[in-house]
Amino acid sequence: MSTAIAYQVSSTTSVVRDLLPTACTASSQHDKTFDVIELTTVSSEEAYQKLSQAARTTGVALISSLPVRPPIAAIQRLFARLYADCSLASRLNATYPKRGVFKNACLAPDASLRIDQKTTIDLSISRLQSIRKVDPTVAEALGEEFEDIVRFYTYIETQVLPIVTRATSNISGLELELTHNGTNNHLRLIDYFPCTEPSGPRCGEHRDYNTYTIVFQDGAVGGLEFEIEGTWKPVPASVDAVISWGWCGAILTNGSVKAAKHRVLRTWPMADQRTTAVIFVAPDLDTILEPTGGLGTENAGWCREIQEGHLTVGAFKEIISRKWRRREGTEPGEVVQGAQDREIEAFLKPSQNST
Repeated sequence: MSTAIAYQVSSTTSVVRDLLPTACTASSQHDKTFDVIELTTVSSEEAYQKLSQAARTTGVALISSLPVRPPIAAIQRLFARLYADCSLASRLNATYPKRGVFKNACLAPDASLRIDQKTTIDLSISRLQSIRKVDPTVAEALGEEFEDIVRFYTYIETQVLPIVTRATSNISGLELELTHNGTNNHLRLIDYFPCTEPSGPRCGEHRDYNTYTIVFQDGAVGGLEFEIEGTWKPVPASVDAVISWGWCGAILTNGSVKAAKHRVLRTWPMADQRTTAVIFVAPDLDTILEPTGGLGTENAGWCREIQEGHLTVGAFKEIISRKWRRREGTEPGEVVQGAQDREIEAFLKPSQNST
């Protein structure tokens, strides 16, 4: 809702009012490792059940038949415009000088060969608001593609996120809607540009810090993989979207929700462009991270800060963001593949990582 207010875009709710997310059984064309949820014909109650099952087992759910598809072509044109117009890219980054909006550090001549081989456009709530406030004409310069993307974000925010949040609440026994007001959501557009031999991983292995993430795929180029019981399992390129749960979801439910480790080791086909839109959903920054719900083990091994309620979502986000920025190439520091995730897990569960 906050995005719609900030941009005063026309809500698509009336167009899709009768197309609420629902679920059905897994399709035989997909790996049975993952639950597949088709957003077409069955009740929302079954959608909650399927999503809850996926969150508890693999931490991953595949989504097919989205009522509204992501504007992949518009996203690709927006990236092309920023690649071609350095002054426009600079204007966009100047609207949020703290961390920037368009990130292309991997393309620099002196970039480390270990950082993630991708470029991104980050559109957090604060960035979206700053674009209008700091340089009101930059959104117009970005073209209709930008507005198409924002309209899609608004639809997902109002029609899809409440379903996933409610399913996660059902696991925890908590009213997560009270701490998930949209103020800490984040839209990230990702361009895995054509590259036959990427020097490093496209996106290094990690678990997201937030409650859950939705990756909207382009339907053509694969590469996303999840670690399931020690084995990396590929996600089919054909599914519309992928939901995975992160550390905040695991903590708040005391381990009932599984934080899913994932990566994009290589895109496939490698020479083709892979385009995704990713929405990260997290609790409000001042929310206390403590295991207050769920059916997880009584002692899941969380660190003292979490057990005693001394860690806020904002503080945890900053801890993990510093490590993420090393992989992005936007902050100095050695990049060792897999190290970020090991460091975070050791911080969160020190007793299980003392050896």
